[in-house]
Amino acid sequence: MIELAALVAFFVIALTLGDWRRGLLAILVVAVLQDVFRKLTPGVPPYYLLWTTVTFGMVFATAFVGGAVRSLRPLYLYDPRLKVAWGLFFLVVLAQAGHALVRWGNPQVPVLGLLFYFGPVAALLLGVAFASTERRITAFLTAYVLIMTPAALTVYLSLEFSDQWPVLRDIGSFVGSQLVIYDVGTALDSHPGLFRVGEIAAWHAATAAAILIMLATRSPSLAYRIMAGLLVVALVGAILLTGRRKMLMALTIFVAVQWALLAFLHKGVNRQTLTLLVLGVVGSFALTLLDPQERTSESDLYFERGVTVFGDVSERFQTSLDLLRSAVSRSAGIGLGAGVSAQGTQYAGGVSGAVGGAAEAGLGKIVIELGIPGALIILWLLYRIARRLWEGFRLLAHASESLSYYAASFAALLIANIATFTVATQVYGDHAVLIVLGLVAGMLFSLAMAGIELRR
Repeated sequence: MIELAALVAFFVIALTLGDWRRGLLAILVVAVLQDVFRKLTPGVPPYYLLWTTVTFGMVFATAFVGGAVRSLRPLYLYDPRLKVAWGLFFLVVLAQAGHALVRWGNPQVPVLGLLFYFGPVAALLLGVAFASTERRITAFLTAYVLIMTPAALTVYLSLEFSDQWPVLRDIGSFVGSQLVIYDVGTALDSHPGLFRVGEIAAWHAATAAAILIMLATRSPSLAYRIMAGLLVVALVGAILLTGRRKMLMALTIFVAVQWALLAFLHKGVNRQTLTLLVLGVVGSFALTLLDPQERTSESDLYFERGVTVFGDVSERFQTSLDLLRSAVSRSAGIGLGAGVSAQGTQYAGGVSGAVGGAAEAGLGKIVIELGIPGALIILWLLYRIARRLWEGFRLLAHASESLSYYAASFAALLIANIATFTVATQVYGDHAVLIVLGLVAGMLFSLAMAGIELRR
């Protein structure tokens, strides 16, 4: 199995060195294959998780050497105040990485922290360089759907064949720590498909569904829209079978924010916003027709659990506040160092005990790692970014309806993920997830800059 993985890695290297843009698409394939190879290798070694990270590093290095990434300037969006905010962000992360190294004496901790905070920024810079034309943006989105939709739909195979095919099992089943969800009066497995855990499968299913909505709304073909709609329904079913309900909420937030942004940008309802509105109404009506009390099969129990997510929002919010208070108490407000709550630090003695469960929610994770000053700097950075992006969106909306549609859609996808991160951080420890979000942010920055440049 290791020999086959090495052969695939060699092919990816050759592909990337030939054109770093193809390397970005190769990262998506590697993100699936790393979990497959890990499950099929005796002992399920965790080093396969580095495959996506190493591939991304190689792609970034190739783009840098080729001059595609020249500086940090795209981060600033022609705004000196944003440049200051980014500078403070880099400073606090580096300071807390040094703090983590001194405090815990294990270089693994700060390295994981730097990957979490700086990895998406590097992907953002690549996304800016990649999204030079609308055709490239559409090509990337199409490639993501073609790769991740079939992979996410293997969740259905996990439901039926996980006993016969080990590659369809939760990675925890190989080491005696499989995730079991206790809800709706019974115990449910989190079906992962080809991915290592259901959490990852649910995220890619929700993201693929969001991108399908983007592509279908812009397509003039009725047949394409119908096919995309059916795939979205199938992906929602896959999310239900993972048992990770918050991705249903993320998808709902995406559609709502996308519609609102488009309505504001275009000052009314056009064909695209009308299509989104119809999708939302039809989807909501379909859910009301399905009475969970009358559903008795195993798959129906997953549905019953999934629809309860909308009623648990206030409870989730309260839990997040409780975890934030715990993070402040555990870190004394100054932080325990970048990376202390990252996946993998359980092998660094004493770190997990100091963090506890405080980092399970987004603000709690940031506070326990970077302290209250770091959290405030990140919030200010996000505020400055949001203001500058909005300026770019408004200018872009007057120049190109199709590009402003992509801008609103990317912003909605990122806002949905920020909302999800606020209540649960586990999935954002996956480097492939961070890379994809960074690329989306980069394409968003590229579109906003195009709008800002119209005024310069």
